[in-house]
Amino acid sequence: MSAKRTRKNGMNGGNAVHLSNLKIVNGCLAFDVCSGKFHRISESAAFVIGELKRQTPFGALITSYSQRYEISPAIAARDIELFLNDISVVR
Repeated sequence: MSAKRTRKNGMNGGNAVHLSNLKIVNGCLAFDVCSGKFHRISESAAFVIGELKRQTPFGALITSYSQRYEISPAIAARDIELFLNDISVVR
């Protein structure tokens, strides 16, 4: 017997977010033009969203994120993957 787990994701309430629908406002808010909702986000989340919207290759994103926040590329990659999984972003 398997139990189905559900989890309300941070930004999107369990629904996929398309990057083209997100607008960063004042660096700390993301506006989803589809749902009309604002979401409070961190500086690092805004950085990742901005880079993805610019279609930065994933490897380059890891490098720039690790340099900006002075962390190892392995930790940067893990943090970015966790963030993307949390918001179920559609790239």
